[in-house]
Amino acid sequence: MCVAAKKAPRSYLGAFFCAFLLLLSPFALADCVLGPTDELVALRKVVDGDTLRLKDGRRVRLIGVNAPELAHGGQRAQPLAKESKEFVERFLAGGDLELVYDQERRDKYGRVLAHVYNHRGDSLESALLAAGLAFHVAKAPNLALAECLASREEEARLAHRGLWAPGVWPPLRAADVRPGDGGFVRLAGRVQSVDQNRYLWLELDGPVAVRLDPERDYGHFDRRDWQGREIEVKGWLVDRGARYASSNRKNKRWFIAVDSEFTIEIRKY
Repeated sequence: MCVAAKKAPRSYLGAFFCAFLLLLSPFALADCVLGPTDELVALRKVVDGDTLRLKDGRRVRLIGVNAPELAHGGQRAQPLAKESKEFVERFLAGGDLELVYDQERRDKYGRVLAHVYNHRGDSLESALLAAGLAFHVAKAPNLALAECLASREEEARLAHRGLWAPGVWPPLRAADVRPGDGGFVRLAGRVQSVDQNRYLWLELDGPVAVRLDPERDYGHFDRRDWQGREIEVKGWLVDRGARYASSNRKNKRWFIAVDSEFTIEIRKY
């Protein structure tokens, strides 16, 4: 019997959480396991759907997922941000957490990077993605569980759960990007041309380029035949600014870096 709903500040969330856990098989809860636990830690608080504060003061950023942002700094909350945070609170309740590290131990902000499991050994990242309460992001070099986590997201997408429900988080068209746009996005566009220097650059039908690692095959083609392809990517839209655009007219003002085949979708002709 699921009793977590008794603590829910809003009854519908507790009902959603219990119903979702009942639908998951034991395999789905325990999958996406990388290896033995590196650390057993105590949770102080859930900051948001992808960030935790431990009792020892450290902040932990989940590897492989990006959850909607809560309201802050005058910005409105993104869709399902509160639901994502409350889901994590319930999922992690009742015991210590297990941390498993990938290739990097910390990010550029000093946060611990880890795969997180609850006291039952269930993968938090897998559960969030399967519930449609976070997006999968695969950032090199921390790609050990990327294939498994991508499959959990695909389940939610096919079932139109959470963020994948119609109209909840539609993709931004590259041609519609304007000053002020930035941060995490689903971005769709058509490749107009391809350039290469240190990176492979897909120039889209708008002021945006997608930056790829030329050493990766992105799981789709034997050849680099990108022209005319309709693509969708998930990642952080970086605005290099009006000054950059005015002095580098051949380059796009905005770009998204894509580290692996798991965060780019190429449509067939």
